[in-house]
Amino acid sequence: MSAFAIAAASPSSAARASGALILEAFADLRADFEELLFLGRSAGSVLEQASVELEAVRSLLHAPTRELLAGQLQASRRRTEAVEDHLLSLRALAESGPRTQALLDRLAAEKASVADLLRTEQALTAALVGAADWQSPSFLHSTLPAAGRQNGRIRAHWNDYKRDRHLDAEAYEAKYLAAMVDGPPGLRALLTSCGMAAFTTVLSFLLMERRLERPVLAGAGMYHETRLLLERALPERVHVVDERDTGAVLRAIDELRPSAIFLDSLSNTKWMPVPELARLVERLQGTDVYLIVDNTGLSVSCQPFALAGGSVQLIVFESLLKYAQLGLDRANAGVIVARSDDVELLSDYREHLGTNVADVAVHALPRPDRRVLERRLARLQRNALHLATRLREQAGASVAIVYPGLDSHRSALAAPRLAYRGGCLSIVIKESDADLSRERALVEEAVAEAARRGAALVGGSSFGFNTTRIYLTAARAGHGDPFVRVAAGTEHRIELETLAETLIAAVRKVSS
Repeated sequence: MSAFAIAAASPSSAARASGALILEAFADLRADFEELLFLGRSAGSVLEQASVELEAVRSLLHAPTRELLAGQLQASRRRTEAVEDHLLSLRALAESGPRTQALLDRLAAEKASVADLLRTEQALTAALVGAADWQSPSFLHSTLPAAGRQNGRIRAHWNDYKRDRHLDAEAYEAKYLAAMVDGPPGLRALLTSCGMAAFTTVLSFLLMERRLERPVLAGAGMYHETRLLLERALPERVHVVDERDTGAVLRAIDELRPSAIFLDSLSNTKWMPVPELARLVERLQGTDVYLIVDNTGLSVSCQPFALAGGSVQLIVFESLLKYAQLGLDRANAGVIVARSDDVELLSDYREHLGTNVADVAVHALPRPDRRVLERRLARLQRNALHLATRLREQAGASVAIVYPGLDSHRSALAAPRLAYRGGCLSIVIKESDADLSRERALVEEAVAEAARRGAALVGGSSFGFNTTRIYLTAARAGHGDPFVRVAAGTEHRIELETLAETLIAAVRKVSS
């Protein structure tokens, strides 16, 4: 069965502590400890590699610096090994310990504690790995170099200024491409300082290389910040299309002969439209029309280059602050994937725009691993679908619940074909006030209700975390329609029941 197999959980919460739910909750926690082990081992491998690299330049470092780094690396590796041993014990308990509520609660608390510890260690590891390095590393020296671990690998006018490019990003880009991207040969990845930096780099490339001389199509569900920039850059040329109506988009392509089409693979807006990328890619084969896809909402589950082959002008970008960090939320980063000929120019624009990723941010990213990420996405999807199903059936008629996994979703053709349908859902208040007072009240009441029930819920932006979040999105946007977004976390099955009841109670209270 696919990791993304989707099925609605039972809407009934009467059997919260039933044997079946407890077994499922223990299985969830075992998988959680596996993921945390991956994060710990990922950090451990980075520390080990840093130790090897620093040993190679040991004689080129000042003695106090050398002693400080050696001691800190050793201490960090000891801590990481201790966390790994602890996680192995916790995983064993989740697998074969007594199936009691007391043990379940203990393991859930340990999961939260260890996840927070690893998140903190990730920041320390990132700083430590590059502590001896320089942002402007030397390529020649008379006495001692100023290049840290990378001495001997710095080339003048190429990687001697990290705002332009650097070895840490290049190493991650190669790993990301190999692990996360399906498609023809000749693709390359470029890291940027965030997802928006990825978009501004792509947009600047297309504008300055005069690739947007004809009309431009933009999906109505584009992320509001990217749509705002696009419409301000090309106020006379942008034509907004409803990406849910594939026929209308295809007709617009035929009638307008656009130079580019901008779409989100899964929209981060109120109604969460989903375009039929396969049909659009088929129509664009052999044309000079650029297709720009923001893949943040679907991440590794959507592979546009596998659809496109080599005959579509395709550029894909993603924010790596969301799903790729496995809940760490540790560093801003984004990635662009494109064909090699486009990447050469994109790399130049990244350099001149100053949108390259920082070296410390690269060290803070977990190593790319598709299997680990897909398993996490499957959990987020399960939890989002369960919350959406329960809310639709029990929250009342005053709200509409939007999630691509529901049969009521408006992208009736594209959404059911997705392996992964996202980790977020929208709560749309049907009779909203102009000042959004009911939406704001819902966010506050949901967190207060969670506190009363002893459930973890966070009021905050973004998505892809371990703990579910609730947020009023686009509240100050020049573009975009504000709505309450629930970003599902990785809660185990019984925690999920409590969370669903929390949200239902909050909606009912606010709507009454």
